[in-house]
Order: sequence, then C-alpha cells, then structure tokens
Amino acid sequence: MLKSGVNGLFSKKKTTSRSRPFSEYYSEWFNLLKNSLLPRLRLSIHGSSIAQLSTQVDVVRAHFHSYYDALDLAAQDDGVAQLLFPAWRNPLEKPFLWLGDLHPYLFTNLLRSFLENDDANEEEDDDHNDVVFEELAGRVLGNDELFNRPWHIVMAWKNPSEALMGRIEQIECGLRLMVPALVARARKAQAGFVEAVAEDWARRREAAEEAVGRALTGQMEEVVGVFVDANRLRRSVLAEIAGATSVYQAALFLEGLAQFLVGFRDPDLVAEFESCKVPLSKISRFQSL
Repeated sequence: MLKSGVNGLFSKKKTTSRSRPFSEYYSEWFNLLKNSLLPRLRLSIHGSSIAQLSTQVDVVRAHFHSYYDALDLAAQDDGVAQLLFPAWRNPLEKPFLWLGDLHPYLFTNLLRSFLENDDANEEEDDDHNDVVFEELAGRVLGNDELFNRPWHIVMAWKNPSEALMGRIEQIECGLRLMVPALVARARKAQAGFVEAVAEDWARRREAAEEAVGRALTGQMEEVVGVFVDANRLRRSVLAEIAGATSVYQAALFLEGLAQFLVGFRDPDLVAEFESCKVPLSKISRFQSL
C-alpha cells in the first residue's frame, strides 16, 4: 500500500504533454542512434567530404542534447524517481549511472583514452611513435577497421596541441568541482526528506503514506533541481569537448560514445556480465563519485 502510494506521488504529472513511459522514448532514441545515426557517422568518417562529416557530427551531438532535454522534461512532468532509479536499465548499464544517467567522468575518460599513446611514448622518435600509435589504435578499432580509414582520421588524435590538452584539463577541473557539489545537494535533499518524514510521523502519528507524501512534496523541487543540473553538466561537458576538438577528433569521440551505449545493450555482453563473479562494488566506482 505504501509503495503504490509513493509511486503515485512520484509519477504525478504537472502537465499532460506526454502519456507514454520514458523508457519507450529512450528505446526509440537508442534505436535511431544505433541503426541510423552511428552508421551514417561512420560512412562520413570513411568519406572524403569534411562538410558531410561536420554535418553528421552536429547531428549526433544534437541527438545527445535532445535526450537530456527530454530527461529534464520527464523529471518535471512525470516524476523524477523513475529516472533516478530507472528499472528499464539493464544490469550492465546501472553501474555507470549517476543521478539518472551516464556519469560525466565517462565522457572525459573516453576522451583521455584517445591520448594515452602520446603520454607513454613522448621520449621516442617519430617513426617509432607511428608504429606504436597504429598498434594501439588497432586494438581499439580492430586492424581491419583501422587501416580501411583515411590517414587523416587514423592520425586525428596523434600529437594533440597544447591548447587542446589545456582545455581538456580545464574540463576535468570543472568536473572535479561540480560533481561533489551536486552529490552534496542530493544527499542534503535526501536527509531533509528523511527528517521531514520522521518529524511529521512522530508529531501527527498518522498513516505512513500521508507522512511520506508531505515530505515528498517539500523536497521534490530540490531533487528535480539536482537532476536537471546533472543533465546540464553532462550537456556542458559534451559541448565543451566538441568545441575543443577538430571535426575529425569530435567524430571519433562521438563514434566511441555511441558505440559505448550500443555495447551496453549487446545481449552476449549483458549475459557475460550477469555471470561475472567480480563484486559489483569493484566495477561501480562512478556511483560513489
């Protein structure tokens, strides 16, 4: 009885603009990314037109931004609880979620993965660097895919400029400031909810559902605010990465991010993850940040 009442409070609509579950929207958004936008981006990466590639990069960026815009609207219209703890996410996805979606550290970690070769080999000569770079890229993409790509794409992340490295460090610094602040706000809102329930219940000694309902009403605005600000941070990081990189670098970054999401839904990988004996706490460090 209490559970159904709380779910009803969380799902109470402020508008009637959307009548379907957000999981259905995400399924359509994901299928468009997987079956249309990612293949088109890859075709453009293999092509010779920088204008076409730039267009596809913008389309994929806009697709991610539209998703976070939809998340914000869903939090305000349909209730934020189902988005903070989405039952429709599979077990492989959940360890990477932070305040309802991918942790923004994942974006910068993916970005750093394109740079690891330079840090490891900066003392070597150029010829040797080229060989090592190709070997590392081959392990990421597969050698067949790597050598089928234009050379300017293969070399897009080699020897990044000092300006780019400085911008990446600024993005990471901003995350180190913003992530703890949002976590602190979320914890404060949760503590306020618990205190409000306990105080109301003890004073009035009425049904638990009524006490929880009043506490939710008082704390919901702050919870939604934290959720929306987390999405704003994710959008900001993606926009800053796009602004700091060349069109070739941005294309490879967005391809990697899209492929990461597609991999989450791979049935074989999910089955392998579910049979894994490694404690979840050792692979879900993003949730504690």
